Amino acid sequence: MATRFTYPGVYLEEIESAVRPIVGVDTSVAAFVGLTLEGPRTPTTVNSWTEFDTVFGGLWTGSELSYAVYQFFLNGGAKAIVVRVGGDTQYATIDLGDGVKLRARAAGTAGNTLTATVKHDAADSKHYTLTIKVSGTSAETYEISIDPALRGRWLDRALETSRLVEPTDGSPVDKRPPEGDKTATSAADVTLSATDVIGDPVRRTGMQALLDVPIFNLLVIPPQLTRSSSTTDDRDARWAPVIDAAARLCVDRRAMLLLDPPFAWDSVASATSGAGAGLPVTGVAGRNVAVFFPRITISDPAGGPDLTVGPIGTVAGVFARTDTLRGVWKAPAGVDASLAGVRSATVAMTDAENGGLNPLGVNCLRSFPVYSHVLWGSRTCRGNDEVGDPWKYVPVRRLALFIEETLFRATKWVVFEPNDEPLWASIRLNVGAFMDGLFRQGAFQGRTAQEAYFVKCDRENNPQADIDVGVVNMDVGFQPLKPAEFVRIRIQQKRPDA
Repeated sequence: MATRFTYPGVYLEEIESAVRPIVGVDTSVAAFVGLTLEGPRTPTTVNSWTEFDTVFGGLWTGSELSYAVYQFFLNGGAKAIVVRVGGDTQYATIDLGDGVKLRARAAGTAGNTLTATVKHDAADSKHYTLTIKVSGTSAETYEISIDPALRGRWLDRALETSRLVEPTDGSPVDKRPPEGDKTATSAADVTLSATDVIGDPVRRTGMQALLDVPIFNLLVIPPQLTRSSSTTDDRDARWAPVIDAAARLCVDRRAMLLLDPPFAWDSVASATSGAGAGLPVTGVAGRNVAVFFPRITISDPAGGPDLTVGPIGTVAGVFARTDTLRGVWKAPAGVDASLAGVRSATVAMTDAENGGLNPLGVNCLRSFPVYSHVLWGSRTCRGNDEVGDPWKYVPVRRLALFIEETLFRATKWVVFEPNDEPLWASIRLNVGAFMDGLFRQGAFQGRTAQEAYFVKCDRENNPQADIDVGVVNMDVGFQPLKPAEFVRIRIQQKRPDA
């Protein structure tokens, strides 16, 4: 509102600036959905493996998600959002009597084979021997005291080193239980169903809980299913609804879905025939999805034998590391895309076999001398050469999603502003400055800014008909960088007189 001048003197006015700096959104926030040992059931952000270990119970052989998160942070990830789904974890317990109870450290049926034997010391009423057995074979023996002067030998202190049992919460540790053999109560393993993962958008359960999360860029859902039959493997069919729902969610939230290879892809031949028949996600939604092959073998930091897991947790970490070091426009693949923590791939491939999968849109994990295990593909599920989709490459699609999400958030101030040239000029100024910043970082192809991108918002693309119905149009275009998938070196002889 114009100042009304009434008295002679100096008047001060603060004028609103047309400059509204645009800051790019995060590009490598990974959302994980699956089983965890414990923890909240609402989307929870963790910024390190230590934080996941504290909040969700760390590594657990019953949770493929826990190993995916571990691999994510090991390979360069910095921020994860975890959604815990499935039933509550059960533990076998052993009632020693007189209120003293033990709980198996391993969740589920792993603790059902435990038994405990209590033997008293006839010469000392404050001492007893506790023997823990696994399937009837003695595994651990402890000399326990309830003498207040020997606090270091009480039950809770003695079992601190046990790998099998621990006192239950609230169990007395200053009582001597009666003699005898005690068996564990039965506990069941937690199972995961497609319904658990898909969830309900109204009640915000399962992956639908991510609807309330401000932003995530990568979605990782390890396909943890048990075979329902020893003769027919139907896990891919049972998991298909999860993939479809996750793809729709990623389209709505401008994110990328990373997929493990289907269970049926256990060889190069089966992967080639399967991908030739159709990737797990087809149609337009495939632009926001990428599938990786084969599964990988990793060492178990918890001390168990090597594990065969899906690669998507590791791949998500490589995506995050590449974003940090090079930018979202750089393909997260190549000799720099090394896979930390990977012992081997379950299927070794030759160049020719890789050459059969890459044109079908399957991203392969390879192993090369010197470079070891690397990610060797960067195509979306629209990356089949026969499709000819402009969004066939992962970095091109992710850069577009990054720009879309940034501008979606950064232009909300435009709503209800007077729709005329001053507004259009402000839009061109701010959006143009953001795009120019990306150009200077090397995000676009082109020698000059005019070749690399454009921002158009003027009378030409905002006719009076659109102004009359309250619409303002801004057109933003960019020249993407395509990854150099194939390096051709031409060698010829040079004549002395040439």
